[in-house]
Amino acid sequence: MRAFIALPIPEETTAALARLQSALPVGKAVPEENLHLTLAFVGEVSEATLEEIDMGLSGLHWPAVEIVFDGLDSFTEMERGLVFAAVRHTQALDGLQAKVAAVARAAGVDLPRRRFRPHVTLMRSNRRPRGPARDRLAAQLGARAAIPGFVARDVVLFGSTLTPAGAIHEALASYPLMGPPA
Repeated sequence: MRAFIALPIPEETTAALARLQSALPVGKAVPEENLHLTLAFVGEVSEATLEEIDMGLSGLHWPAVEIVFDGLDSFTEMERGLVFAAVRHTQALDGLQAKVAAVARAAGVDLPRRRFRPHVTLMRSNRRPRGPARDRLAAQLGARAAIPGFVARDVVLFGSTLTPAGAIHEALASYPLMGPPA
């Protein structure tokens, strides 16, 4: 099964992100029900590996995490036209991601060793935008956007099925974060 571990996005924030998507000039919008903040993409794994991840996440002891958005951004010069809502790094969020990654690695998942860049993907395109669309998109990147933050109170293990119409994400298990935000 293809799987990932993420923070779900509450309705108020999802609605604000959907409004931003509708104003972006390029790409295909990620469906509202698929918006999330990935902590670890585990990829194709066996049922046994999913069970190991589930056991590790069941023992997760971490406080709730405050999520604050820093505007719209894109990876390297609008690579493939991917646009996302950037999330501010905090010790609590970075620590949670490191803990989740450690659980996945302990279950045998070979996660890439790269710097965590918290974000919520909004739009995808198979090619870089050009001309006026690129200029309109560039004007929106980095600008402060009215995206309400939220307190993440649980981590979710998702299964993801790829279809011709796009990915379908299904919550397999949820793990509560304890106490007030750190």
